[in-house]
Amino acid sequence: MSPSEEQLRPRSKTLSPAQLREVLEQHRLWVESDGKEGQRANLSGVNLNRADLENANLQMADMRDVILSGANLKGANLQNTNLQRGKLYQANFSGANMQGADLSGSMLHNAILQKTNLQNAALAPAELELVDLSGANLQGADLEGANLKGSNLRNANCQGANFYKAKLRNAILVKVNFQGANLRTTDIRDADLTGANLQGANLQSAKLQNADLVKVNLQGANCFKTRFQKSDLYKAEVQGADMRAADLRDAVGFTLKHLEMVISDEKTKLRD
Repeated sequence: MSPSEEQLRPRSKTLSPAQLREVLEQHRLWVESDGKEGQRANLSGVNLNRADLENANLQMADMRDVILSGANLKGANLQNTNLQRGKLYQANFSGANMQGADLSGSMLHNAILQKTNLQNAALAPAELELVDLSGANLQGADLEGANLKGSNLRNANCQGANFYKAKLRNAILVKVNFQGANLRTTDIRDADLTGANLQGANLQSAKLQNADLVKVNLQGANCFKTRFQKSDLYKAEVQGADMRAADLRDAVGFTLKHLEMVISDEKTKLRD
C-alpha cells in the first residue's frame, strides 16, 4: 500500500470523556457564534462505541466513518451532520433531529430512530435492516437502493421520499404516508402496508407479491407493470391508478368492478 493510500484510510481513534466534552463545548460555541468562536467538531473515524450523547448538539459536525455502535443519541441535534459510512449499529436516535444529515453508506442495523426527523436526509444507499423508524419523518429523504428489510416504519411520513430500487421486503409499513413517493422497482414483497397512503406514488415495476394492502390508498398511483400476485387489496382505493401491464393474478379483493376504476390494457393480468 502506498503512503497516499494509507493516509486516505480512516483510522479508528478514541477520546477520553474529558476530551469528548471539550470537543462538544467547542462545537457548541462554533454553532452559536456562527463560526466566529470555538471549533467545528471533527469526529471523523472516532470510536464512540456506547457513548452517551443524549441531547448533544452536533449539527454540521464532521462524523464520517464514526463508530457509534450502541450509542445513546436520543434527542441529539444532528442537522446537516456528515455521517457518511458511519457504523451506527444498535444506536438510539429516538427523537433526534437529523434533517439534511448525510448517512450515505452508513450501517444502521437494529438502530432505533423512533420519531426521528430525517427530512431531506441522504440514505442512499444505507443499511437499515431491522431498524425501528416508527413515527419518523422521512419526507423528501433519499433512500435509493437502501436496505430496509424487516424494518418498522409504522406511521412514518415518507411523502415525496425516494425509495428507487430499495429493499422493503417483510417491512412493517402500516399507515405510512407514501404520497408522491418514488417506489419504482422497489422490493416490497411480504410487507404489511395496511392503511398506507400511496396516492400519486410511483410504483412502476415494483414487487408487491404477498403484500398486505388492506385499505391502502392507491388513487392516481403509477402501477405500470407492478406485480400484485397474491397480495390482499381488500377495501383498497384504486380510482385512477395506472395498472397497465400490472400482474394481479390471485390478488384478493380486486375484481372486474375495480378494473373499471383503473387505467388498464390488454396486458393487465387478473387471472391465468
